[in-house]
Formats: sequence, C-alpha cells, structure tokens
Amino acid sequence: MNQKESIVAVMPELEPVDEQQLTQEVTDIELRAESFVIQTPEDYEAASEFGKLLKQKAAEVTGFFKPMKDSAYQAHKAVCDREKAMLTPLKNAEKIVKKTMGDYLMEQERIRREAEEAARRAAEEERERKLKEAMALEAAGDKEGAEAAVEEAVVMDEATGYSVPAPVKPKVSGVSTSKDWEITSINTAKVPVNFNGMELRPVDQAAVMRLIRASKGSIAIPGIAYREVAKMSFRR
Repeated sequence: MNQKESIVAVMPELEPVDEQQLTQEVTDIELRAESFVIQTPEDYEAASEFGKLLKQKAAEVTGFFKPMKDSAYQAHKAVCDREKAMLTPLKNAEKIVKKTMGDYLMEQERIRREAEEAARRAAEEERERKLKEAMALEAAGDKEGAEAAVEEAVVMDEATGYSVPAPVKPKVSGVSTSKDWEITSINTAKVPVNFNGMELRPVDQAAVMRLIRASKGSIAIPGIAYREVAKMSFRR
C-alpha cells in the first residue's frame, strides 16, 4: 500500500491570522492535497470532507481580503468622483467652445452660399436682359449689335454656374474639423418602423444618425429633421 498520507479529514477552525500566516496555511494545504491517495470508500469520504474544508478556507481568505478590497474600492471611487468633478467643467467648456467654433464655420458657409446664389441670380438676370436687348436690336436691323448682345448673354449664362470659393478656415495646430449632422427634431408619429433596412421605432437616434452619415446628409427620413454641423476635434 502506498505509504503517502491518505487523507487528513479534520482541519481545526483557525482564528483570524495575518497575511503571512494565512499564505503559509494555504500553501501547506496544497502540498497536503498532492499527497492524497484514494483507495477505499473511506478515503473518498474523507477527501469529500477535505474538499468542504477547502471551501471554508477559501471563504476565510476572501473574508481576510474583503475589508482591504472594500477600503480600496471606496478610496478609488472617491478619487474617481473628485476627478470627475474636476473634469466636468472642462468637458462642458470643450462642448461650448466646439459648438461656438462650429457655428462660426457654418455661418461662414451660409454667407458663402448666399453670395453664390446672389451672383447666380444676378448673372441670370443679366443674361435675360442681354437676350431681350439682342431681340430688340435684331428687330431694329442692328445685326452686329444683336450678335454682340447674344455673346454677352452667353457669357452671363456661363457665369450662372460660378461658385464662390469657400472661406479659408484658420489653420491652427491641434485643431481639425469634419462634416457631421445633428437631429433637430423628431415627429415620432411620422417615423417609419423600418427604413432602409433599419428598425427605427421606437425611435433609435443612433440608427437614424448612421443612416444620415451613410448618405452624407442627403437622405430624407419621414418625421426626422436634421442639419449639417461642423464637428471640431482638439489635440494636445
């Protein structure tokens, strides 16, 4: 018969100990477990009892560390709360500055588009005026004058497609911009349940934004109003 220790079935209840002593105890238990040999039903039963004692010892270890873990958790939470309280004003300020800068860029774009539209209308009006002038000169027998007026009308016609250059954005190191969109209003009653293969109801704003961004702001979704915005990003 194997001379190794068969089973230690009884382990005395231990009073709370320090970490070094507890470490030594659990190490000894592991070594004793390696020496077990089960050859009889009694050995098996004793091993079962030893297994339950292992659970008890594990609970003792957990109990030993719980106050330290609780204390560490509370300390960590307190630090995180202080950090959050200090970061919140900075995050709020960043949102405000980004919106203000984005609004400025969008306003410059609005001014550019208005100027472009005004230039297009002026060119169109001048083209119509020149065509009428050409017709009048033709009727008066002034063919040369009529041809000149028609040529000027052609020039004005080409000018209707003129684009006003986009305003030059200030170049600042660590600041970048990109195009984005934001939802301005939602009429829940008009939003379809499914749209373009996505389930939108109850209204899933994240899904709506994915559709808007995927279409680059060209999609029309019933019940959804949105607008283009300038998205700002800061780097250190």
